[in-house]
Amino acid sequence: MNSTQEQGSATLANTLDQEPLQPASALQALIDMSPAILWRAQPDGSIDFLNRRFYDYTGQSPKEAYGWGWQVIIHPEDLAQAMQLWREVLASGQPGEMEVRMRRFDAVYRWFLIRAVPTRDGQGSITSWFGSNIDIEDRKQAEEKLRDDERELRGMVDAIPHVIHVFDADGSFLYANQPVLDYTGLSPDDVRKPDFRARIFHPEDLENIRVERERSLIHGTSFEFEMRARRRDGQYRWFLIRQRGRVRSVAIRRAQNSRIECSLG
Repeated sequence: MNSTQEQGSATLANTLDQEPLQPASALQALIDMSPAILWRAQPDGSIDFLNRRFYDYTGQSPKEAYGWGWQVIIHPEDLAQAMQLWREVLASGQPGEMEVRMRRFDAVYRWFLIRAVPTRDGQGSITSWFGSNIDIEDRKQAEEKLRDDERELRGMVDAIPHVIHVFDADGSFLYANQPVLDYTGLSPDDVRKPDFRARIFHPEDLENIRVERERSLIHGTSFEFEMRARRRDGQYRWFLIRQRGRVRSVAIRRAQNSRIECSLG
């Protein structure tokens, strides 16, 4: 080893001697750096530790939050259910989770996913609970936007004067628009039941549609045929069924010759 290397090694040794690693301090720093709220609770559910993220988010002090003081930051509409779920988790001794709104220091509420897991001693008794609160506000807003878009789309589909079905990849019914329900007299739950086709299509036509649907689903081919569908008053009317490729939706309209034309695509 040359003199430069020896000096470097000596400097490193001196540094380690002067600044020994502090595992507890390092762990605390990592915990406080977490973007999630991390916490610990006693076996009875009372909080006895919260990381820095909690105080930064809520503006509470340890004195205000410890024990059961943290309840004041839970949205009033969520508090009763949250406490009931927490009591159930404590009683079960099993991991649990819930979604609640938590008040920020500026009085704005955001959605959080709260998870809790127990730790046990050698005899299996719970010694504490460890948990995390993860901000899911963006996810919640995205889900609400998706629901709004779906409601708007369904509103438009229901306003179309054609009967429309939406199918799963295996051909199972997922959704039917309002004209379907008006024509058949069935409920949205009814059209999702396995016997939906048997309830609306004429018994003499069921085998034909079963064969054609299976062939189409397997090969992605198109088909066209005529069949009868029962109206809510028990009367059967003829439909012209057309499908192009795999079944995804059905639109039915009344033709000029009083026969109902059904277009699938």
